[in-house]
Amino acid sequence: MWTFFIGEALAKGLLILFPRRFTNRIRDNTQDMEVLVLRTGQLKSKPKMTFIEGVFATILFDLALFGTTNSFIKFIIRIFTHLQNSWDKPFPSSEVAKTEIQEFCQRLSIQQAPWIWELPIHEYKCLNDFFSRAYAPMYHPTLGSDRIVAPACCTLTRFNDDASMTRILIKGCNYRIEDIGLQPIDDIDQYKKNYAILGYLSPTDYHRVHSPMEGKCIHLSLEGRDTRSASVKFWSGGFNILNDNKRLVVVIEASTGLRLALVIIGGIGVDTITYNANMLGKHVSKGQEISTFRAGGSAIAMFTSQPIQLTSSFSEASNNGMPVEVLVGESIANY
Repeated sequence: MWTFFIGEALAKGLLILFPRRFTNRIRDNTQDMEVLVLRTGQLKSKPKMTFIEGVFATILFDLALFGTTNSFIKFIIRIFTHLQNSWDKPFPSSEVAKTEIQEFCQRLSIQQAPWIWELPIHEYKCLNDFFSRAYAPMYHPTLGSDRIVAPACCTLTRFNDDASMTRILIKGCNYRIEDIGLQPIDDIDQYKKNYAILGYLSPTDYHRVHSPMEGKCIHLSLEGRDTRSASVKFWSGGFNILNDNKRLVVVIEASTGLRLALVIIGGIGVDTITYNANMLGKHVSKGQEISTFRAGGSAIAMFTSQPIQLTSSFSEASNNGMPVEVLVGESIANY
C-alpha cells in the first residue's frame, strides 16, 4: 500500500505549488456529485474521485497540461500502469492479505460488514485478486426481469443518440463512432440514431461485466490492444477515450434481430481486460459474466441497432443527463 502514501504526499505537494485556477479545478473535481439511485429512486451524494485521483487526473487528463499524444504523457501513463501492475504482487501471508485489503476497503469505502464477497478476506492472493473479486452467491444482485439489464455496478448516463453524446460530452477530441470497432459495419448508421448509454465504474465498484441481454455473440474483439489507456473520468478532455483506449467490443444479437454493442473500456492503469474468446458464436445468457478488469477505473458504453424502450424507472432517473447508480443486473430497457 506504499503507493497510496507516496501518491498522497506528491498530490499534497503539487496542490501547494499550483496556481489558484488549477487548485480550484481540482477541488471541483473532488467534490461530491449527485446521483439518482435506481433501486431506491432517491438522490444521494457520492465522491467524484479520491484526493489523489483528483490531483493527478485533473492535471494529466482534464487540463491535459502535458498534452495528449506526445512521448512525455505516454511515459507518465506507462508509469501509472506499472504502479497499478504492482497490485499483482502476492501477499506474503494471509495476515498481510487481511491487513492490506482492510486498509484498501477503508480508503475506497468498499463494504466490509457484512462481508459480501466470494472469498474470506485472508484468502485473496494479491490486491488485484480482490480488486477483481466476485460476489458471494447469496449476495449477488438480483437479475432483473426486463430484457436489457445493467451490465455492471456503475453510474450510467443516457444520451438520446451519438450526436447528442458528442455535442454534450465528447467535445475536445476527434471522436468518431466509426472508429470504436463496432460491428457489423452496416449497423453503424443505426447505432448512431439510437440511445448511447455510458457507464463509469469507480475503483470502489465490483469490476466484473455481465451480458446486458440474451442472444448470440456475433462479434468479439479487443481493440487498442497495444495502447496505454487514458483516464475514463474526463470524456470532454483532449483524450479520445472511445477510439484510443484499450477496449473489448462485444456484439450480442437477440432472436428478434436487435444487436447490442457493448464496449468495455479500460482506464489508466488497466493493462488487462480478461474475457473468454470462446464466447464468439455462442449463446450468451442475460446476466452471464463476460469480462473482468484488473486494477484501475474503467467504463462501458452501449449502442443498439434498433430502438429500445427504457423502463419507466430508468427513463425518469436518467432524464436530463442525471447520472444513475445501478447494480449489475438491474432492469433498464426492453425491446
